[in-house]
Amino acid sequence: MGATKWVAYYLHRYLRLTAPYLIAVLIEGFMYRQWVTGPLTFFLEGPDKACRDYWWAGLLYINNLVPWKADEVCVGQTWYLSNDMQFYIIAPVFIVLLFWKPLAGIITSIGVILCSVVTTTVITYHYELGPAGSADLNVDNFWLLYNKPWIRIKAYQVGILGGWIYWKYGQALQDRVKRMPEWKKVLVASPIWVATCAVQWAVVFGLYNDIKKVRLDNLQPSVADSISYGSLARIAWSLSLTIQILLCQSGLGGFINSILSWNGWLVLARLTYSVYLLHLGLMRIVGLMSRHAFYFHPTLNWEFGIWVL
Repeated sequence: MGATKWVAYYLHRYLRLTAPYLIAVLIEGFMYRQWVTGPLTFFLEGPDKACRDYWWAGLLYINNLVPWKADEVCVGQTWYLSNDMQFYIIAPVFIVLLFWKPLAGIITSIGVILCSVVTTTVITYHYELGPAGSADLNVDNFWLLYNKPWIRIKAYQVGILGGWIYWKYGQALQDRVKRMPEWKKVLVASPIWVATCAVQWAVVFGLYNDIKKVRLDNLQPSVADSISYGSLARIAWSLSLTIQILLCQSGLGGFINSILSWNGWLVLARLTYSVYLLHLGLMRIVGLMSRHAFYFHPTLNWEFGIWVL
C-alpha cells in the first residue's frame, strides 16, 4: 500500500471523528453554561473546566492519558474515542503481520492480550482496586484502570484476530455450512449461541453481589474477584461477540442474523456516533435543571440517577 493510501487511512478517520467531536465540545463545554439554569447547575463546573483546560487533548486523542488523574473529561464519554483512535493507529502493525506472517501475527496479538492481562492484574493488586468502577470503594479506579489503553486493548486484539479468521477461513466455512441440512445447522449452532450468550450474561450481571457489597455494606470485593473479572471479563465478552459474528457470517445465525441484518438499522446506525457524543450531556442537564428533590435507591450512584431522569 502506497504512502498516499496510508495518509488517507489515517486522515479520513481523523476528520470523520473530529468534526462532530468539535461540535460536541463547543456545545457541552462552552454553550451549556449559557443555556442551563437551575439549582444544581454548579455540577457543570467540572466539565466546563475540563473543556477549557484540556480541549486540545481530545483533538489529539490523548484525553485518556492527559490529564493523567482525570476527575472530569471534556465530553465525558469521549475518553474511549482516544482509546479507539490509538488502537486504530497501531492496528496495521498486527494486520500486516497476520497477512504476511500469520504465525508471527497470531503470537504478537496473543502476546499483547497476555501483557494486558498481566498489567491489569498488577495494577488491580497493587492499588487494591475492585473489579469495576461500579463495584469499587476506590474512587481512582477510573483513571488508574478503567480508561487506559493498555487495559482496553484486549478486546480490540480479539476483534483483529476474529477479522483475520473470517478473512482466512470465512469462505470455506460458508461453503461447508451451505452443504449442511437445516437440522444439522441448528444442532451445531444452538449450543454455541447458548454458551456465548451465557458468558455475556455472566459478564454483565456477574458483579451483582459485589456491587451490593460495595453500595450497601461498604465492603470491597475480594482480590480474587477483582483480578479475575478485571483481567478476563473484556476478553470473555469480545470473544463471545466475535464467535457470534462468525456464526452470523457463516450462515449459522438463524433468526438472530435476520434481525441484525434488517435494513432499518442502517438509519439508526448513521445516528449512533452523534447520539454517543451528545446523549450524556443532554441527560445530565435535564437532571441539573430539575427543581424538585431527588430520591435514590442506595445501590444507585448519583450520576446514574441523573441519567435515568
